[in-house]
Amino acid sequence: MFSKKVSRLLCFVAVALFAGLLSGCYSFTASTLPSHIKTVKIHEVEDKTLDPVLANNIRAGVLEMFRKNAGGVRVVNDNANADFEMTLLSYTNKPENYNSSSDVETYRVTIRVSVKFYDNVKERVIYESKSLSAEGTYDVQANETEDRHGQTRAIEKLQDLIITNALAKW
Repeated sequence: MFSKKVSRLLCFVAVALFAGLLSGCYSFTASTLPSHIKTVKIHEVEDKTLDPVLANNIRAGVLEMFRKNAGGVRVVNDNANADFEMTLLSYTNKPENYNSSSDVETYRVTIRVSVKFYDNVKERVIYESKSLSAEGTYDVQANETEDRHGQTRAIEKLQDLIITNALAKW
């Protein structure tokens, strides 16, 4: 009898812990978007830095974010229920840490963008930020590179910021 109660209690605690862990997670799903949004157009990133490769990488990151996380929402090239627009405002790559020989060990990449997610059906802004920035560091001592590591990490953080901020507005 006692062991049966302990088993139930342990099972309840395990389920509660698991539910608690899941409640700390978030995802960007079709159910978190307004129900009438079934399609979205991801526009080319307007580039004010004259770095078309970075602008393309940012757009690819946003496309990936929608395709992985937006459930039944389809990405289309025209006539969408919503438009997602971004402008690459600035990009910096600066030394962050030096070793005892005054050699740069790590660099910090900073990407600043503006974002607008517009509901074409209800003709209103779903989410907008005039200045959203994310950073990514890379370690040259570990043979990491600016484009492969620093920019990639900054773009991943931008994706997280977009999801987090956009969900807070819905």
